[in-house]
Amino acid sequence: MTVLTHMVVGGAAGSFVEGRAAAFGLGMILHVPLDVMPHYEFQRLGLEVALVASFFGAMVVTGNAGTGVFWGALGAVIPDAENLLWRVGIIPGEWKVFPGHNRRLWRWLPHGRPLGPEHAWWQVVLGGAAAAVIARRLLLS
Repeated sequence: MTVLTHMVVGGAAGSFVEGRAAAFGLGMILHVPLDVMPHYEFQRLGLEVALVASFFGAMVVTGNAGTGVFWGALGAVIPDAENLLWRVGIIPGEWKVFPGHNRRLWRWLPHGRPLGPEHAWWQVVLGGAAAAVIARRLLLS
């Protein structure tokens, strides 16, 4: 799953719960079912990191760092920090511990099979819907 999809889904879900810890935890929990589904992995790592950093930077600059959106999104992307470290060669794959990321530890919960970019449309739809929820929730708060 793209980190962007995790981020907006976690942010949208986090906007519906009270408290930073609840939003963060919900974001982490929702990371798992998104990873288990067959999905497309974005190949342009630098661009994806820049977009995610821009989102969190914008949340801080606009004074939204204390919201459930921020904390839900953060909880949803934190598990992929180990994937980033693995992809850039800092850690070996067997050091990954999050469910769905390490088949040795979580055989009963394998990562979803990779699909090509032509299958990314459903992630775009899901991400767009989640982004609309975020925009609405932030405008109403």
